Amino acid sequence: MEKTHQAGMDYEFWAKKIFYFYGLLSLVAIGGQVVGLAVTTYYYADYTEEYIVLRMLWPTAFIVLLMLACWFLVEIVKIYSPSILFFVGTLLAVSMILGNPTLPGLQMVLLLAMAISLIYLDKSTLTISFLINFAALLTIYVFNEESRMAMTPYEYFSYIFILIGGFIVYLAVIERGSEMLSTLRSAAEKEEELMIQNRVMEQLSKMDALTGLDNHKTFQTQLDVLVHQAEHSDMQLHLAVIDIDNFKKINDSYGHSAGDAVLKRVAAVIREKADTGDIAARYGGEEFVVIFVNKNFDESLRTLENMRQSIAELEHPEIPGDRVTISAGLQNYYKGLSKSDFFNKADAYLYAAKRNGKNQVRYNDSHARRS
Repeated sequence: MEKTHQAGMDYEFWAKKIFYFYGLLSLVAIGGQVVGLAVTTYYYADYTEEYIVLRMLWPTAFIVLLMLACWFLVEIVKIYSPSILFFVGTLLAVSMILGNPTLPGLQMVLLLAMAISLIYLDKSTLTISFLINFAALLTIYVFNEESRMAMTPYEYFSYIFILIGGFIVYLAVIERGSEMLSTLRSAAEKEEELMIQNRVMEQLSKMDALTGLDNHKTFQTQLDVLVHQAEHSDMQLHLAVIDIDNFKKINDSYGHSAGDAVLKRVAAVIREKADTGDIAARYGGEEFVVIFVNKNFDESLRTLENMRQSIAELEHPEIPGDRVTISAGLQNYYKGLSKSDFFNKADAYLYAAKRNGKNQVRYNDSHARRS
């Protein structure tokens, strides 16, 4: 049988909880019989033997067998049906009533058996429990003469009305519980929706709207963290500063919408060629940056050259007949290098690439040999 309800209730957990509750109730019932034996022995010594047979042996034997059957169903067969559990609870209550038929008011223990259904917060489940207990009360009165003789018709109908009243009260409790559960679920859904919106907004705040890459602020934050880590560890770090060649001419000749299309296409290549651990961002305008993390210099250079070549091969319908190229500067991080110097050195190599004909990558050979 399934362990959980569609609403998320753990049937297995609560079936075992109910079984343990029945066990405690059984101990209380047996304890009451022992107390009754002591009272009977003290006040009605001649009735002791009959009390042991009628009021202790068979009720106790029935309770023990009932609890063993319940244990077998729950622990061995793994049946967690509420209806079966309610039936066991009703049989337990009936055994207590029949074991002490002359004890007034004991019939109300059926209310306790019915109260177990409140755990499930389900009206149909409560109705099943009520019908089982109502049938039990009716059966006791009709078929057990000793119980029938111990109560007047007025008392019997009082018990019926009390049972019905308990059913109505329990219905109200379930309605209130369901209302509270619905309110909590709605609040949780709204909170989850708000968390998702916050995560989306946070992600958007870190992203460049046009290209989908990280924005300038996010790049600066990540570079701060990575420079600090590289300074205090053996982590290798390389920074590339990239600029689209002759981008102003594209905007002037074809318009800013064409320039935006070019920026998106170039950014897509940079994002595609960068590895999972690398960080790509739009620095501003037509300038991009890539932080290569945990790569040696040759690997970083090879990735950057791959970006440059792929971008040079792109076709742009917005600027027919023209090609777009990039220039880039690459700098490796070494101990003692500040964040600003790290960036400035990579930027200086970018401008060296621009001065030397564009569409190329420039870097410091001596630093490359040290990485």
